[in-house]
Amino acid sequence: ALGVAAGTIEVVLLQPMLYCKNATQQGIPLTLNPAVLYRGIGMSITNMIVLTGAQFPLTGAVSRSITGGEDRPLAKGEKVMAGFLGGALSGFLCAPMELVMIQQQRFGKGLMDAASNIVRERGALGLFRGLETACGREGLFTAGYLGMGPVFAEQLQQNYGMSTSTSNFAGAAGAGMIAATLSHPLDTIKTCMQGDIERATYTDFMGTAKTLLEKEGYGRFFNGWAFRTTRMICAIWLIGQCKNLFGPFLFPHSVKQEKK
Repeated sequence: ALGVAAGTIEVVLLQPMLYCKNATQQGIPLTLNPAVLYRGIGMSITNMIVLTGAQFPLTGAVSRSITGGEDRPLAKGEKVMAGFLGGALSGFLCAPMELVMIQQQRFGKGLMDAASNIVRERGALGLFRGLETACGREGLFTAGYLGMGPVFAEQLQQNYGMSTSTSNFAGAAGAGMIAATLSHPLDTIKTCMQGDIERATYTDFMGTAKTLLEKEGYGRFFNGWAFRTTRMICAIWLIGQCKNLFGPFLFPHSVKQEKK
């Protein structure tokens, strides 16, 4: 419930950054028109809620598989691996939703119109265009915020005496920036592929990567990096603030028990 509430608020506030990131990656002119900036907001909220809801239990399932059911904490490397595999599995959920959202952002269609157009032109499997890049990106990102983030926070507490709240934010922000940088080339390829379902310019994964490289070199893969990284850091802070603010109101009994 807290994830749904916090995720919805985060998307509503930061959706313009997501639009600007996607537009920059596809070479589309930026705009300040709110009607354009908030295209695909419904699917964006759904995507955030579903991903947040799926990545935690998927990573937990992988963690239990790694330990073989043994009641022990994961080693640092195991935490990162569990996050990566849990995130990669969630790519099967986010790829179709982000495809629909990007088509809405490009052409201004309604949710159902955009989805039905994809199925009509490319069949049901067409909804999974860019799947491999979505799985890789989510794997790297989840390895960051569920794997590297806690590891960094633990090291900051132990070695520098930071408070829990400060070390959690610093660890999450640092891990988020690293994960965003490592996964951004995959995100750029995915966005370009999903914006061009006709395959007029961008074909498959390798074809898209080759086209981007030939056009503008390696820097082309990092178009929109600033928008994406800034959004991630803001999202980490916003979600944490919403959790602290809404938790006592939504679940006062649980909060009282924790204080005891």
